[in-house]
Parts: sequence; C-alpha cells; structure tokens
Amino acid sequence: MPPLLTQILAALAPFASAERAVQERAYLKSQLRFLGVGIPRIRQETMAAVAAAEKHGKLTAAQLQAIAEAAWATDSHDARAIALVLLEKRAKRLTVADLPWLEAILRASFTWAYVDTIAVHAVGQVVKQAPVATKAVLARWATDGDFWLRRSALLALLGEARAGAAFDTAQFEHFAVPLLGEKEFFIRKAIGWVLRDVAGKDPQWVQGFLDRHGAQMAPLSVREAARGVARAKA
Repeated sequence: MPPLLTQILAALAPFASAERAVQERAYLKSQLRFLGVGIPRIRQETMAAVAAAEKHGKLTAAQLQAIAEAAWATDSHDARAIALVLLEKRAKRLTVADLPWLEAILRASFTWAYVDTIAVHAVGQVVKQAPVATKAVLARWATDGDFWLRRSALLALLGEARAGAAFDTAQFEHFAVPLLGEKEFFIRKAIGWVLRDVAGKDPQWVQGFLDRHGAQMAPLSVREAARGVARAKA
C-alpha cells in the first residue's frame, strides 16, 4: 500500500466509531470494512497529509493511480474514500491516458457512492480538458453492458457544465435518448440529474429536450429536468 494512503488511514483511526461504521455499512449496503469516520474528517485528514507531502513535489497522475488501485485492492471503504478525495481534488493532473484505469475502478465500484465522484470529478475533468479525444471512450461507455459505465458516460458530461464550459448538448442527447427506456433507476436518475443541472444555465435547451423526448422519458427523469427548468425561471 502506498505510504501516503497508510499514513492517512492511521490518522483516521482515532476518529473511528463502531456505531457509525454499522450505520454507514448498512446505508451503502456494502460488505466492505468501515472505520465509521465522517466524510468531512476524511477530507480534512487527507488534504492535510497531501499538503505536507506536496512540499516535496506535486502528486502525479501515476501516484494517484497507484493510490486508487491500492485502495480498490483492499476491502476498506475508508481507503477508497481517501482515494476519492484525491481524485476529486487533484483531477487536473489526469489526462486521457488515465481513462483505462479509471474505467477499471468504475467497473469495480458497484455503488453510486464511488462511481459518481469518479465520473463527475475525475472523468469529468478529463472530458473538460479534452472533449474531442474523450468522445469515443464515452460513446463506448454509454452502450456498455455495465449500467455503472452507462451512468458514468452521462455524469462525466457534468464536468463541462459545472465548470462553465460549453455543455455538449448533441453528445448528451446522443447518449441519453437510447437510454430513455431504461428500467435501471440509476440511469433514469442520471438523465434527470444532468438535465436538472444543465437547466441552470440553459433552461430553453432542457425544455426543448423535454418537448422532444418527454413522452419516452421515465417520470423520475422528467421530474428532475422540470425542477431544473422551473428553478431557472423562478
């Protein structure tokens, strides 16, 4: 295990709560081990350790990969949570070359609690930096047999929208329309989530999407999108 990951886990140990661990494990329906440490504390201890470590040089993409892969090789939720903080806070170090190992971790995550952070922040940052070079990868994910990859393809586009970059409406529509009939909750929720967020900046396009495709959309997706439009117009 990379020394930085070991160091942060040791720093979290004094804050462990057996009661909280049971609750978190049940909430995430997970078989992993939990220390029972809240996310704010995990963020605090992780970034404090990173700040100290980076006095000797910035963390590289290769180091982020090593930490993430080591975390996913354990049965520790907290190790994964640490890696997620790093992938979010140091996402700008990632490039298109990092998508293969990010994909492998997404496939091994099996829960929104890990997938969403990786897709929105890590993959989303790569998409923001290289929108053309990532199109083929995301297109493959959007039709993958693993619904977590399909969800990731949709959520990765939020990186652009949240950063104020031009949201690729054509790409989203190309990905989303074939998924409108999905029975999987996490796909229907992702479609609505993206539309809701994009409505904050482009409510007219989202309303147009609803006009074109609303009849084929799941009620959950429609409600989320309509909520975003209503909020933008308020």
